Amino acid sequence: MPRRVRKTKKTPVLMLTARDAVRGRVHGLDTGADDYLVKPFDVVELLARLRALIRRSASQAGSRLELGEVVIGLAGGWWLASRAIRPIEDISATAVRIAAGDLSQRINAADTDSELGRLAGVLNSTFTRLEAAFAHQARFTSDASHELRTPVTVILSQTQTALARERNGPEYREALEACQRAAQRMRQLTESLLQLTRLDAGEETLKRESLDLGRVARECVEWVRPLAAERHIEIRSDLPAVEACGDAERLGQVVTNLLTNAIQFSRDRGEVRVATRGENGNAVLMVTDTGEGIPDADRPHIFERFYRVDNSRSRRQGHAGLGLAICKAIVDAHGGVIEVTSQPGAGSTFIVKLPAK
Repeated sequence: MPRRVRKTKKTPVLMLTARDAVRGRVHGLDTGADDYLVKPFDVVELLARLRALIRRSASQAGSRLELGEVVIGLAGGWWLASRAIRPIEDISATAVRIAAGDLSQRINAADTDSELGRLAGVLNSTFTRLEAAFAHQARFTSDASHELRTPVTVILSQTQTALARERNGPEYREALEACQRAAQRMRQLTESLLQLTRLDAGEETLKRESLDLGRVARECVEWVRPLAAERHIEIRSDLPAVEACGDAERLGQVVTNLLTNAIQFSRDRGEVRVATRGENGNAVLMVTDTGEGIPDADRPHIFERFYRVDNSRSRRQGHAGLGLAICKAIVDAHGGVIEVTSQPGAGSTFIVKLPAK
């Protein structure tokens, strides 16, 4: 714009700009502006700068400038500055609405090629992740409250029943045992929640040492074998030595959770297969069950906290839906990957890949 004005008239150019950076001001002066003023500005200062420019130009040209030329230049500068600052005002207004609690708001980023358009796109992506995080937190809080409410209700019910009238020793013992089971359930749940919180925050101390994943898995198989025997489920294992790097205790927790899940969801007199192998610089663990499989609609959510494919069955067996979430958090902390493949009616296979070194 300053260059176009210079080509037609010897008119002084006052640049009105929303860019306060040195680079922007220097660019404006280099392209033909005589002076600049950063928006927002005071009208008195604007008029003073205009008078100074007119006097300077008039003294250099030996004549008076036409008022129309000054008005046209001022109007053009005002239009350019207003156009430049409008996207910033839109961004500010959207940010205010989001800060007030409306996380669904987004910035209108029609001009994606400009710097402000690209900034708006980045901010919109950030707002989307923020909205998802708040929704996840709200869902997590609701689920945790619901899970804790059940054992609390059991304890209150048992104590109220026991205290309602005098009872004999065995009846009091039965009530206390029910309270103990509910309290143990609460402790297990709170410990799992605390572990997930520490893993999320990076506060869980993980050892980084060379280990044999096959040996870790063999120890876990022996630990869960009595659980499988109760339902006449056979555990078939192929566990050669495979080098991995990580925390043996935490990885043992992953293997144990996967094995107990496989036993839980396998058919009576079915089988669970567990294997290890090395593959492309990774240590790989696979656990396969002979259950009903995971429906396609549930598979993307299987590692979410408190998510259960079979709610009634999981609740009866005392599972809160945190085991797979903990597995994923531990594997992620090791820089690994956990995946699941499943066929309805044919069972599921969980695959863990860990860095070998």
